[in-house]
Amino acid sequence: MSEKWVRVAAPATISNIGPGFDIFGMALTEPFDVIEGRKTDSGIVISEITGPGAETIPRDPKKNSVGIAAEAVLKKCGADFGLELKIKKGIRPCSGIGSSGASAAGGAFLAHILCGEKLSSNEVVMCGAMAEDVTSGGLHADNVAPCILGGFTMIRSYEPFEVIRIEPPKNLGVVVAMPDVMVSTKEARAVLPTEVKVKDLVFHAGNASCLAYGMEIGDIELIGRSVKDAVFEPARTHLVPHLKEAESVARSLGAKAAFLGGSGPCVISFFNKNESDGTSIASGIGKMYESKGMKCETWVTNWGAGCRRV
Repeated sequence: MSEKWVRVAAPATISNIGPGFDIFGMALTEPFDVIEGRKTDSGIVISEITGPGAETIPRDPKKNSVGIAAEAVLKKCGADFGLELKIKKGIRPCSGIGSSGASAAGGAFLAHILCGEKLSSNEVVMCGAMAEDVTSGGLHADNVAPCILGGFTMIRSYEPFEVIRIEPPKNLGVVVAMPDVMVSTKEARAVLPTEVKVKDLVFHAGNASCLAYGMEIGDIELIGRSVKDAVFEPARTHLVPHLKEAESVARSLGAKAAFLGGSGPCVISFFNKNESDGTSIASGIGKMYESKGMKCETWVTNWGAGCRRV
């Protein structure tokens, strides 16, 4: 079977976002992976992987996020064909901005297109989350959901699965700082506590509610006050050198919130684009890491629209 190639872009995402562990996520405009695929007679073959970290990514479709997610969509649609896939990574693995999530979302989104777009958005997201379960050590959709749907997303429930999307404020800017250290999602999930104190549960519920409300009404000050985490970031702080110092620098330079992106090592800052362009925040964090003898890539970006055909 010889078919036309279809290409999709799957963007980086921020997950967890303060009190929303495994619940909150937000799509970014860049960087992004590009997944290319075409129909074949049967089976799934990954014929090419390029980009940052390509040498560490398995080509076995049973172990690759793109392949696992694509296969889940084919099975759900009852497809009578296979796929040849090519992956161009734009998001460094172990970055904290949804590298595996973008691959999973891109694979699911591409297969969804090639199957004639028969599934609901919730079903496509869950197919991507199934890949995350295999490759990242636990079923979670807080990267896959915003990557596919765009904007700010909330997982209301995993059983039954339901995701809600909110359009973030237009003036919400994002700074990403990626220090030169690798943190795998499996490693970061392994250090999490298995029990949570009632006072911490109440703290998270209050801040999560207000963060979602702030996104809905466009109140960046409220969003900033609500990006709080009493449980998960504290357990992971030791995995990212100088994390708290980086957050302090960002806030001193006008960031409304500064926090660990996903499982790390990325440090994420929110700022109000009506007040600044975010460059001083990015520069300040970069200089702090430089003073510690560490490289740190920084960039200013915005929230984005999610997966798209290119």
